[in-house]
Amino acid sequence: MTVIKLNNDSGKLFGYESEAMNPEPMETVVPQSGFAKLLATGLVGWVLGSLVLLAAGWYWAHSETIAIAAMWAITHWWAAFAFGAVLLLADSLISRLKSATALMAYLLPVALLALVAGICVAIYPDPGFRSDLFGYMALVLVFYVLGFLWMMLGRGSAGNTAFLRLVLPAMVGGLVVLSLVAMPVFTSNYFIYRKAFGLSVSKATVANGAMIADAVLEIHKPGDYTFSAPRFIFGGGIEMTEPEPAMEYGKITWGTAGPPKNGVPGTYPLQIRWGKNIPVSLPAPPTADVEREMISLEIHNGAKQDAEPIFNISAPLPIARR
Repeated sequence: MTVIKLNNDSGKLFGYESEAMNPEPMETVVPQSGFAKLLATGLVGWVLGSLVLLAAGWYWAHSETIAIAAMWAITHWWAAFAFGAVLLLADSLISRLKSATALMAYLLPVALLALVAGICVAIYPDPGFRSDLFGYMALVLVFYVLGFLWMMLGRGSAGNTAFLRLVLPAMVGGLVVLSLVAMPVFTSNYFIYRKAFGLSVSKATVANGAMIADAVLEIHKPGDYTFSAPRFIFGGGIEMTEPEPAMEYGKITWGTAGPPKNGVPGTYPLQIRWGKNIPVSLPAPPTADVEREMISLEIHNGAKQDAEPIFNISAPLPIARR
């Protein structure tokens, strides 16, 4: 009896090839019905939550315009984001789909951006800066949607590729947005010189139609500085007898150590005198319980002789004893 043997080539000849004949690793393909479906639910929940916040800003927060309501909604964007995460988990329970990978893709970009924003706020803990950083994070939703569309264009891609297509646009776009907020702050004079100076006022008197303030300036950051003292403005109750310019710069007299030296930090006593339209009958300067009752110094770059100050520093008046 004749025996016919089929080798591997004969299998190819008839259009089939067994896995045992040609064992090749298979890629893990993202199940679109699971991963993408859950992410779509989360993003829809985020959008719906944002619309609810907009309505809440209009009705419950008593916003006068749509723009104000939108700003209120943006500052509370995290609530809409959390609502999207809850919907994602609820959908996974109802449809009995595994949610770990989809939830990680949903949370990871925002977690990274929140960490970066937190580091920036730790470096410069200014309330306005913090509000801007975390408020602009609402724009990351746009990059989430772009990443989702990019992922859907590559349907059938390997699991890691689909995951990266979703999270990378959100991460990169969010970091760009945060950098656009943070860089102008970190390169501004108010950040560079935020700890460079200190000012305290020990005494303020009114005598012979002039107001005189004794103060101490502390310089912690070496540099070439010049100083000017904008006119002190009284709180009220003083009748001006003649028109005055908007600003009067007081005469600064430095203590025995002289004016600050170029590049030399230290403590420098000074006295400032303002002599225009200070009524002789005024017995003493007003008390320091009003926010605007401050002594201010403008610091300029002495090397550049710029008209605009690089920094302003103020100190409250000591409480006057009448």
